[in-house]
Amino acid sequence: MNRPLTLTDLPRVLAVSARDPESLAETRARLAGWLENTPDADLDDVALTLGTGRERFPCRYAVTGDSAAEAAALLADVGAPADPDPAPVRAPGDGPLLLLDGTALASASVDLPEVADALRLAREHADDVEAARTVAVLYGLTAWLRARGVTPCAVRGTGVGALAAAAARGDLALPDALSAAAAGTPGTDEDLPEEGHTGAPVVVIGAPRPDALDPLALDPLTLDPLTLDPADGTTYARLLAELWRRGYEVDTSLGRPGRRVRLPGHPFRRREPGGPAPADAAPTRPLTPYEQRWLFYDLVRHGSSGDHNAAVATVVPGPPPAPDALSAAFAELQRRHPALRTVFSEPGGRWLARTLPTPDARPAPLVPDPDGGPERLREAVLDAARQPLPLRDTPLVRCCSRGGPAHWALALAVYEPLTATLDPRRLLDELVGLVGAYAPPTQPQPA
Repeated sequence: MNRPLTLTDLPRVLAVSARDPESLAETRARLAGWLENTPDADLDDVALTLGTGRERFPCRYAVTGDSAAEAAALLADVGAPADPDPAPVRAPGDGPLLLLDGTALASASVDLPEVADALRLAREHADDVEAARTVAVLYGLTAWLRARGVTPCAVRGTGVGALAAAAARGDLALPDALSAAAAGTPGTDEDLPEEGHTGAPVVVIGAPRPDALDPLALDPLTLDPLTLDPADGTTYARLLAELWRRGYEVDTSLGRPGRRVRLPGHPFRRREPGGPAPADAAPTRPLTPYEQRWLFYDLVRHGSSGDHNAAVATVVPGPPPAPDALSAAFAELQRRHPALRTVFSEPGGRWLARTLPTPDARPAPLVPDPDGGPERLREAVLDAARQPLPLRDTPLVRCCSRGGPAHWALALAVYEPLTATLDPRRLLDELVGLVGAYAPPTQPQPA
């Protein structure tokens, strides 16, 4: 019997982006040349560097492969189809629609931590019945996609996949869903949400069947679904690559560890004399009505901006990260999201917004609390993050951390006007992931 595939068996995803199609073609060629000259490159290192060290641009491309030579050939293939149009800006929650197909799985799923945890519960609560295993795998794959930054607009299911979908939505506890499947409770094909899915890509998770979507009345724009076959490792990489191309901020490292390496940089084209100015040349812009309303209210109230800091916090087990790792991660978060580099200025008596070219906000570590439990640490960093912001000529984002005896807490606060295009909770989750990427690996202790 062949062993099930693991995370290390999956193809790698190399994702690139640029401001315009010409720059994207040059970016692809530069990376292809680097890979050709570095045949022993570790693609996990390359994927992590591309995913954590660069600003996202609207023109995107991605390839999947198992070796540097294969990836270089795909990147250099000028005949490969590429979308000339920039990817749309995706709002928080504007994710794909996940459809969980409850057909019994003929082969073992790729061995992922989220799937393994769900299968363990299936053995404990459902005697490892086949229907329960199917529910566990579908639930685990949904959790794995969410950990990769795929935030679905909705999750629905067919057959016993409806039980997995209910558990994924939080409508049903996973042990209860597994027990129901083991008891032979028939799953009911779920209707699509009445709104919110039009134009969103559909991702079918489960055994591939031509009629998987027959019971569901899909919008004509979504009749060509993407697929994730639990037993086919290539579909995992292809799915994340395609979502990246469509503008989603997904983790194209697939959750594999790696280290940052030096790769070719983005091409920056100079404007020809008489040609149009680049889109990012204007240093300022007028405030939107939404920004004006919040800013003027807080200026009049003198210090009320602290009440309008959208602050979120999390507690992480273990020792706090080194200050330079947290600083590097916070700077990278600002590089990824230009809105976090927004400052409000008042030149000549008129308020304007401008985007700083480089990150300017720095983390604010609090004095460690040697007796602090998780909740006390969380409240401390939230309180610090919610303090008023100067509002004038300073970043409108704040990061606070505090270490404790067994945990450390991290808070992120974003001034309310910026949350029109940013989701603070997703930003905080992304920041925690970046801290892990920048933190040095734990050294084994000598025996």
